[in-house]
Amino acid sequence: MKMYNDYGLYINNEWVKGDKGEFDVINPYDESVIGQAPIASTDQVTLCIDSSMNALKEWNEMHSWDRAAKILKIADNLKANEDDIARTISLETGKPLSQAKREVVLSIDQFIWFSEQTKRIYGKTIQSRNPNTSVKVEYSAIGTVAAFSSWNFPILLMARKLAPALAAGCPMILRSTDVAPLTGMKLVQACHDADLPKGLVSFLCGSARVLSPRIMNDPRVRKLSLTGSTEVGKKLIESSAITLKKVTMELGGHAPVIVHADANIKEAAILCAAVKFANAGQVCVSPTRFYIHESKMDEFCETMVLEVEKHVLGSGLDDKTTMGPLVHSRRRDEIEVFIKKVHEQGGTILTGGKRPEGFDKGFFFEPTVIRDLPNTSFLLCNEIFGPIALVQSFKTYDEVIKKANSTEYALASYTFTTSLKLANKTSNDLVSGMVGVNSFALAAAEVPFGGIQASGFGRESGEEGMYEYMNSKIITTQFA
Repeated sequence: MKMYNDYGLYINNEWVKGDKGEFDVINPYDESVIGQAPIASTDQVTLCIDSSMNALKEWNEMHSWDRAAKILKIADNLKANEDDIARTISLETGKPLSQAKREVVLSIDQFIWFSEQTKRIYGKTIQSRNPNTSVKVEYSAIGTVAAFSSWNFPILLMARKLAPALAAGCPMILRSTDVAPLTGMKLVQACHDADLPKGLVSFLCGSARVLSPRIMNDPRVRKLSLTGSTEVGKKLIESSAITLKKVTMELGGHAPVIVHADANIKEAAILCAAVKFANAGQVCVSPTRFYIHESKMDEFCETMVLEVEKHVLGSGLDDKTTMGPLVHSRRRDEIEVFIKKVHEQGGTILTGGKRPEGFDKGFFFEPTVIRDLPNTSFLLCNEIFGPIALVQSFKTYDEVIKKANSTEYALASYTFTTSLKLANKTSNDLVSGMVGVNSFALAAAEVPFGGIQASGFGRESGEEGMYEYMNSKIITTQFA
């Protein structure tokens, strides 16, 4: 496996060293140092922006079908290195290899789908009220864009931003997470091998607090896309006002799951136990608040606990592992604070709730199920982002809708029912950017992904995701 010093920062289509030294990348499974990744300087940020200017012109002068072929080549390059990239994801984040492989497949899908969408940037003609007049709407690239993504899906989140940006005609500056920089480097290598124009894709590592101001203060960067916490999103929205950048924000989530009395309770509980603890619960759309009709509460809890206790903790590279460690010690410490609040505020821990035995190293925490928290509990009101499932009962429809919509987070929601009428009513009444009915499958290249309220705004993927990177222009022509 090629390591960090075989790559580096990617500026003007060259791998270079960081001006500010290096930082250690930690394996969350055993806390060992995997290697050292480079730290960019603010001057290197400026070099990326400078080089993007020529790339913007060259990329948009290229025929759309030629651009599509190059984007598709990125997908081909990723597919050729699929297993290696998946192992890198597992090594850096701790997630099980099967989940890492799926992440790579979903990332490849982004470039395949948007390579085709490059050919489908449609304008439109508006019938004018004035005689001898035509009105057209055309779309063009917004310009150089920057992307800050999270560590929980280190290649997929970048792919969701990069693929539509390239399809729209935009150069992109990617800022890697400190957790999984090598994964990002391998994505960029796939871009390099596709022979893209110099400066079209740039890649930086280093502190966001140091690098962000240079990006946010430069008017040549016309858009920012963030996947991160609500608090970070608020700060970047504020700083975007300096140069009036367009922003797309995919922020926090605290997803409710409403399980109606008519649902197949056993099937729902089994699926919930599997999906909730994928990536150790470190997923923005992870189901977290489970609201179960009181008549089926005990059955759901019993089934879910049995399924949760089947999870095997260990190295993501071990085929037997179904849940890896948390990504770093800070995550584990925060989860332990949450459990302390349960002991203080009330609630019954049905399983888990502590560090597992037999793990002297690694940032492990047991998959945890908690029932009957007080409605004002801290955990019910705040994002958890970890391996904790909160199970509550409800009596009436109006009661559960009120509870499900009780937080400002509104990224994803879910419901289980066999009634089409109840499915439609529930999905309409849930305040959320996305709703899954009898399914947790929300994300795909062709589907617009995003939230509302404290979970952000704008969309990634789908046709909507591409137009986030474009300006519209109205052209009115008066004929003699």
